[in-house]
Amino acid sequence: MRLTLTFAMLFAILSFSPSPILTFASGTSNNENTIRVPLERKWVITHPPPGPSPNGNLASRTNSATSCVNKQFLKSHVQRIAEKYHSTLAAYELNTGSPHPLSQVGSELGEGFLDNLTPGSHVSTLPAFKMAKRRRSDIDTTSDAPSTPNAPLGGAPPVSEVVQRRHTKRDDISLAEVNSNMWMGTITVGTPPQSFTVDFDTGSSDLILPAQSCDSTCDGHTRYDPTQTSSSTNMSTTFSMAYGDGSNVAGTQYADNVYMGGYEAVNQTLGAATTYSSSLQFPVFLPDGLLGMGFPTISVLRASPVFQTMVSSNALMQAVFGFALSSEAGKSELTIGGTNTNMYQESTLAYISVSLAAYWQIPLAGVMRGGLNGAPDVVVANKTSYAQAIIDTGTTLIVTSDSIAQQFYANVTGAKLDTDIGGGVWSVPCDTIGSLAPTLTFGSSNFTVSASTFNLGPISNGSTDCIAGLAGGGSSWWIIGDVFLQNVYTVFDVANTRVGFADLA
Repeated sequence: MRLTLTFAMLFAILSFSPSPILTFASGTSNNENTIRVPLERKWVITHPPPGPSPNGNLASRTNSATSCVNKQFLKSHVQRIAEKYHSTLAAYELNTGSPHPLSQVGSELGEGFLDNLTPGSHVSTLPAFKMAKRRRSDIDTTSDAPSTPNAPLGGAPPVSEVVQRRHTKRDDISLAEVNSNMWMGTITVGTPPQSFTVDFDTGSSDLILPAQSCDSTCDGHTRYDPTQTSSSTNMSTTFSMAYGDGSNVAGTQYADNVYMGGYEAVNQTLGAATTYSSSLQFPVFLPDGLLGMGFPTISVLRASPVFQTMVSSNALMQAVFGFALSSEAGKSELTIGGTNTNMYQESTLAYISVSLAAYWQIPLAGVMRGGLNGAPDVVVANKTSYAQAIIDTGTTLIVTSDSIAQQFYANVTGAKLDTDIGGGVWSVPCDTIGSLAPTLTFGSSNFTVSASTFNLGPISNGSTDCIAGLAGGGSSWWIIGDVFLQNVYTVFDVANTRVGFADLA
């Protein structure tokens, strides 16, 4: 595989819970006719502290001084994120007829990662020279690939992309982070609606749910039953995503009505999986399914993503969604159809054009950290690096190559690769980690990661070493996840294919 994503990382999963009230934004013109989804963050990326949870609810157990990083959970997410980029890069080539430019960029295997795999583990990546041979077989649907980049996805008549604003019945949703730094969100599908929790992910583009007919790999998840919804249509198209260990996600495509944040996407294509890979099985993966918010060209189903389906009918006032992710209570929300200008400082909003409309990929103008003990600043990327970055709400860490990560942690006393987790994850002394929080530059604007978000927690109970938020094990391009996104308001502008960052209010 041309890309080797063998980093051990978390992934941030946006979570809708069904109880709090959904409100319309007001105050400025940019807030009109948008839906604001309040987010509640509970930092439990770590093992919870000793003692029972209130009402037995894992989501209510917040981080404390007695918590430590859940290494096994982090390790399991090596597989999850690697699978995502493996399948979406393959889908891009299948959909366009050409390899994604990033798949041709040099990549690395995290030092010592293979030595640290436990029996039954696998790496869902392939060496670069094998990717060209495997790419077409990794993603399989019953339809042939389009012969040109502009050919319709899926080889079938486009599904109706009608979107209706639901005035009579609206989903009241909010986001709450639960076990192991997952943000899970509830959407509804079908007529009458069935509720599902999903990973709400800007690093992929498909809606995947477990089918009623799924085997035991879907146990613990709510299953989509097409026989219980009058709006479901079997598209008579199968899909399969194969991984390096021989496991796969496979099933049948359906079209059904999907409701998200008060908006309806009619005849939305979704994948009803009859088998789940190990990284999607409960309890390793808590949401029922996946909801991607990338662009159509990385769709494994070769279909319009849910948000683009909504945009296509011009039902939204703006083809924009925005995120504020914060560890402070009451400071987090998702806005659909625009931005909430009350959440950020408008004068600091900086837009960067998407380099290629597949991922939310933009140029990264710089990454640096302060020097320690009077040493000069450490610069690991600048404008002459021509670095590219994917803005990915489905990932927590900032991920780069092993060599760049080694440069970042060079001359930091006590910094070392965590061999238990593997995949390029580093630990550093807890009393030093705050001084290493990086500043990222997009365009001409600098955004500094806070010490609290950069520090993921101690490696064990009572340890003086902590897991840092920048990892190697990836490629020479970057994945920018929740460690950074908590520090800014992020605007995803579909209409103008650009990403915006602003300082939080």
